[in-house]
Amino acid sequence: MSACPPQSAHPAASSAQPALGRRWSRLAWLGRRLGWLGLGFFLLLAVPVCFLDPPVAQPPVSPTLLDRQGRLMLARLSAEGQWLLPVRAEELGFWLPKVAVAIEDGRFWSHPGVDPLALARALGENLLSGRVVSGASTITAQTVRLLQPRPRSLWAKYLEFGQALRLERSLAKNQILELYLNIAPFGGNLKGVGAAAWAYFQKRPRDLSLAESVTLIAILRGPALYRPDRHPERARRRRDILLRRLAQKGVISSHELQIALAEPLVSQRRPFPDQAPHFGEQVFRRHPRLWVWGGADYQGLKVSLDARAQASLETRLTQALRDFPPVVTAAGIILEPRTGEILAYVGNARPQGPFGFVDCAQAKRSPGSTLKPFLYLAAIQEGLLVPASLLADTPHGLGGQAPRNFDGRYQGPVSARLALAESLNAPAIRVLRLLGQTRAQASLSRAGFTLNPKRDYGDSLALGGSEATLGELARAYGALANQGRAQESRLTPATAGEGARVSPGLELFSPEASWLINQILAEPGRLPTGLAIQGLAFKTGTSHGYRDAWLVAYHPDRVVALWLGDPSGQGHPGVSGLAALATPAALLARDLGPVPAWPQPPAGVSAYQACPLSGEPAGPLCPVGRSAWRLTRFARTQPCQLHVRQAGRTVIHWPRELAAFMAKKAGSSVGRAEAMITSPLPGATIRLTREGEALPLKSEGALGPVWWYVDGEFFAVAGPGRTPILPLTPGQHVVTLVDNQNQTAKSEFRATMALGSPEVPILRVGPDFRD
Repeated sequence: MSACPPQSAHPAASSAQPALGRRWSRLAWLGRRLGWLGLGFFLLLAVPVCFLDPPVAQPPVSPTLLDRQGRLMLARLSAEGQWLLPVRAEELGFWLPKVAVAIEDGRFWSHPGVDPLALARALGENLLSGRVVSGASTITAQTVRLLQPRPRSLWAKYLEFGQALRLERSLAKNQILELYLNIAPFGGNLKGVGAAAWAYFQKRPRDLSLAESVTLIAILRGPALYRPDRHPERARRRRDILLRRLAQKGVISSHELQIALAEPLVSQRRPFPDQAPHFGEQVFRRHPRLWVWGGADYQGLKVSLDARAQASLETRLTQALRDFPPVVTAAGIILEPRTGEILAYVGNARPQGPFGFVDCAQAKRSPGSTLKPFLYLAAIQEGLLVPASLLADTPHGLGGQAPRNFDGRYQGPVSARLALAESLNAPAIRVLRLLGQTRAQASLSRAGFTLNPKRDYGDSLALGGSEATLGELARAYGALANQGRAQESRLTPATAGEGARVSPGLELFSPEASWLINQILAEPGRLPTGLAIQGLAFKTGTSHGYRDAWLVAYHPDRVVALWLGDPSGQGHPGVSGLAALATPAALLARDLGPVPAWPQPPAGVSAYQACPLSGEPAGPLCPVGRSAWRLTRFARTQPCQLHVRQAGRTVIHWPRELAAFMAKKAGSSVGRAEAMITSPLPGATIRLTREGEALPLKSEGALGPVWWYVDGEFFAVAGPGRTPILPLTPGQHVVTLVDNQNQTAKSEFRATMALGSPEVPILRVGPDFRD
């Protein structure tokens, strides 16, 4: 038996060997030629390197604000209508740069901007195929193309590669990678991994997982094809293919591959945060460079807002508006008084409402009674009164121009402390008159309130007749909380770093007078039952006609200033400082943490034994003495003059403005005050909408029937509870009354036609500003 011939001797095998050798020989020859061609092209590119300018990275960016903890809280579209949130190289995290290089440009860290091997491979594949099936763009070249887009052509490619070489000489590798990942398209109007990571995953790039990083890099091969929000299945398949390719290359382990493949794909795009939009607009106006590309130095602006406080303020204001119509909205500011930092800001709690565009925290409105503490403070600081001083809560002695209190009543003799704590109107006017208009306006202006120097506010200055913004109130009460020192309201953190010192601020009020006011406004029991918080000071205000409700609550660490109302100026039932805002203010104070104790009284404040009625040092005739506080530098030694001896017994010698009130209360005419006409007010100008318009004739202090005379002629007699009505004609008029005790009073006034203003109401009584 003959042996089988060896396989190499088989005719077919022997003929295949030369054919295979010739094929490999041709491919080797082609490879050498393509390699030399690629090298030549590469050398050709080197010629213009010295003459080409590197592309400049100045794309418009999305201005972004970070809260004080560094979390993204607000972003806006760039000038080109795109979302572009630049990220530093060190903030890209572990997986994103690693995956980007492995998938997009494997030799990125070694080539000089153009990869000759990739160029030779692409040329060979394209020549064999007869069409373009492969490219040779590096990450550097793609960065050039994104910065300077050109129509596709060989010349454009040549310039692109040339500028890529030039860019490598201008920037380090990590800077080029950072730039590329910041401007690459990620579908729709998303540019850069910063915007894409937030839109698809609501994360920062450094927090992305392996699967999330590959999902983003997969989009680069076809932003319209592989968007997870538009084509989730296609995006998932592409992600999984790239994950397996990374495992084959040894970039990731098999264990990491299995974990990444099991991770579900996010299939929706999320909105960018839009917290505190009105606050953000203020910041953007003050920092225009937030819209400009800043490269590696750009990270968004860290502002003073605290995310927790901001969320709490938004929630509480939304709750406060539940029972109000859509046209009523609210605003709020939370301030740190020692630094002036704004920790939370809501310009409009109903941004989707009819007035959502209005920043109500900056709108000038009638402040109601919220300015009263600063008038009392100025009077105390000037030594004109002490918290225990006697004030008259009556209309007498004020020319009939004292509006009633919120409950429609007068209380008679009250202390300054009680008058401020209960926000009584007549005593506030007396304090204003005690100061005088010049000192009062100077004090309010120094506190930061913008007053019109040419306007005569009169008594209305104490009751909301001026204008104020929520921001002005927050700053002024911040000074009270900070022992009289005010800081400028800050939109960015006051402390730039470890050990940074904050300025003590400008002294608006003395620490002694501030302490006394704080003790009054922090008295326990002033808030409704269940809402009272030990140590929390507060002041409410309600403007005339229930148009504006205000409440400022504060302690040494925080100021919470709230407003609620209709931006159009219309009044609504329930728009009252205490009724509408006490609950949200108390809940906010609790949300913000423990309320600290107030400091001990300053050295310039001392205690003394006061008469409980007059507030002066208790004398031998005063029934008891009561401990009270006063400024030491204005301490008086003269004892109380209110209690006197008369007919062998101690009686109270009431001041004129209280005598009638107390006599009426006691059922006696002894010590009563003179009669006065309260409508029409002396010196008033009444604008008529028509001839014969009705004017009620009113008086105070008159006893028994009252005989009324108009222009010297008898007009009517009116008993208690009756109000004569006078038909008015244009001209100068005099109204006189005589009561049954032969008291008289006179009021001269003028009536004119309100030309072109048929809706101007008749002037009947003084303004009735409400707390």
